[in-house]
Amino acid sequence: MIVAPAMLDDLGLLIAFRDEASRWLAARGIDQWTRPWPTEDLMAKGMLRNIRAGETFIVWDDGAPAATITVDRWANPDLWTPEEAAEPALYAHKLTVARAYASQGLGGELLDWAGGRAAIDGAQWLRVDVWTTNRELQQYYLDHGFTHVRTVALAHNPSGALFQRPARQAATPHLREAPADVAAWLR
Repeated sequence: MIVAPAMLDDLGLLIAFRDEASRWLAARGIDQWTRPWPTEDLMAKGMLRNIRAGETFIVWDDGAPAATITVDRWANPDLWTPEEAAEPALYAHKLTVARAYASQGLGGELLDWAGGRAAIDGAQWLRVDVWTTNRELQQYYLDHGFTHVRTVALAHNPSGALFQRPARQAATPHLREAPADVAAWLR
């Protein structure tokens, strides 16, 4: 499987990833992503901003989209303290695995890939903010070596359960990073 930067024309695919995950979560009684957050337009604008910045990646399996993740350096000031924001860290967002690839360890391997990027970039931490009501997802991050930092309850942001783990290189036997000059040709 190849990890490649998302392109502008992948916006529909990224929204489809999120919609599929939302339906799956709702069927399990989990309210995460039941509505585009914060709104459909702002969600799409944020996704486009991340694509343009080179922060969103798609995992391709022989031309089929298998997963996505966004990795950036932005410490949301509503969630992370100024002291934490001053620490070198990468923040993973919107990790989504297509249902056809679920239960194959792809999400964990993609977190390891992101942790490797963080280490190469000189970051101390790989951090995530998790939906406060999604206890299963919080346990998933604990099971993947993250430590719960705290939970921030905000009326305007439902994703306030904060986790981090040390940035480190790890084996990602199923993932290869596409060279930038060939990423667009993978589709």
